[in-house]
Amino acid sequence: MIKLTTVIEAIKKSDNYLIVGHVDPDGDCIGSMFALKWGLERLQKKALVLLTEPLDKIYDYLNISRDDYLIQDEDDIQGLSWSNPNIISLDTGSKERLGNNKDLVDDYYTINIDHHIDNTLYGDLNYVDKDSAATGEIVYQILEKLGIKVEKKIGTAIITALVGDTGGFSYQNTKPEILRLTSDLMESGVDLYTVNRALFASYSFESLKLKGMVFSKARRTFDGRISYFVLTQEMINKSGASFKDTSGLVNFARDIKGVEVGILFQEKSDNEIKVNFRSNNYCPVNEIAAEFGGGGHPRAAGCTINNTLGNAIKMVLKKVKKYV
Repeated sequence: MIKLTTVIEAIKKSDNYLIVGHVDPDGDCIGSMFALKWGLERLQKKALVLLTEPLDKIYDYLNISRDDYLIQDEDDIQGLSWSNPNIISLDTGSKERLGNNKDLVDDYYTINIDHHIDNTLYGDLNYVDKDSAATGEIVYQILEKLGIKVEKKIGTAIITALVGDTGGFSYQNTKPEILRLTSDLMESGVDLYTVNRALFASYSFESLKLKGMVFSKARRTFDGRISYFVLTQEMINKSGASFKDTSGLVNFARDIKGVEVGILFQEKSDNEIKVNFRSNNYCPVNEIAAEFGGGGHPRAAGCTINNTLGNAIKMVLKKVKKYV
């Protein structure tokens, strides 16, 4: 792995940046992108976050301006007042995970910064630290080495990344360094309570109805070592919720006593099934996801299967059985 100082020197060389992340961005992705964007602006650089979909309202507490980002396929990317930007890709294991932004990697110089163990090193410059709890941890180190003071606004984005990828500091990747960093950020004025509440303890009535439908159809198999939920389009329609309301749902499957692997199957369309995996102790779910073209971490991963819901369930359970 290259040294972080190499990344720092590369960032210093350009004044124009587009910052991208993976489709269906989570807290680590969102927090990392905007923390870096605001930090680069402190150095008088031009920086914009380029999303592939509208920003989720759960991140309203970050006070992100519409001027802070563009949305691919909605905004005029070609109409930027500055040309030939460099790309910084954050928290994204492969070019394909960039969705509609993936072609930018071929068109512009790309710095790929990530912590996923299965990152495909698709950038011109790649910094992948699998020991980091979150990409936000790496972004903080970059900002620190660039001499940028991390105050409340940027700090809140960093803590969003840390909280998101450690499950509110409950996962195995919660290291002492993360807690010390969080303490420092809180002393700078970051409100940890607000972040935790937004990410884990604030949901719509419709999402509660959806959870009830999903929980009522919960299944266990292989002597209780695997539990899985199925979420159909019909459930979405009946509850009045949306697929964005499913965040964290798979964790309930994993948290059942005696379960090693929890799985959530989401029927996005008739032949598009999104699959989320979580494991407790030993099952490398990133390896299972990789067999279906996905990826992630050993304890949290995902993939998309282009098949019917029934077939997707059979295919996945057959693979998981080999690991548990």
